Amino acid sequence: MANRKGVFIGAYVPNELKQALQQRAKAEHRTLSQEITRILEEAIKGRRLPPGFIDRRGEQSGPRRRNTDPLPRRRDADVPYIPTDRTSGED
Repeated sequence: MANRKGVFIGAYVPNELKQALQQRAKAEHRTLSQEITRILEEAIKGRRLPPGFIDRRGEQSGPRRRNTDPLPRRRDADVPYIPTDRTSGED
């Protein structure tokens, strides 16, 4: 017998729901059990961050600076971008 961590939860679901869950799990390269566990965790704890994403902001931090800066957001001393003309033939 397999050494499993957790408890078994049995439920009767319509066959269409089971097939849809199996297809979704297969598309995400998970087992049906892993997909159901993920759905239950999101229902209880909320959505997880994407893989590799690190949220360094605290829960009590204010909005991002862009939301609070008045317009215009550029500095007065900024110089506008002027592309160089490389087709003139002068070197």
